[in-house]
Amino acid sequence: MSKKSRKASSKPSIGRRLASFLFWAALFLLLLTAADRALLRMSPKNSLLVELQECYLDLRSRLLTRQSDSIEELLDQSSPPKKSYFYADRQGELHFVDSLQEVPLPYRNDAQPLTD
Repeated sequence: MSKKSRKASSKPSIGRRLASFLFWAALFLLLLTAADRALLRMSPKNSLLVELQECYLDLRSRLLTRQSDSIEELLDQSSPPKKSYFYADRQGELHFVDSLQEVPLPYRNDAQPLTD
């Protein structure tokens, strides 16, 4: 055998390299899952460990929930501002409310929307 043929045969095949990668990836995910379960079940007594666990739980919840992709999506999701109203009762006292439904029926026709 020549040197070229020995070098070519000593390289692992693509199938072996892929199998090796999948094995190590699966092992990494298994260890990551075990560490996650341990951190969730841990009941720390030290205040520093309690804060670290709370930080981990917050990070975990943020990673596992879908976040908005852009500021435009956040702006589109925001609800339009509610119209606030004010009305005067029989004694002349002014009342401010967040919606027309909060105005008592006898005063509803006289309620005025607040303007910006």
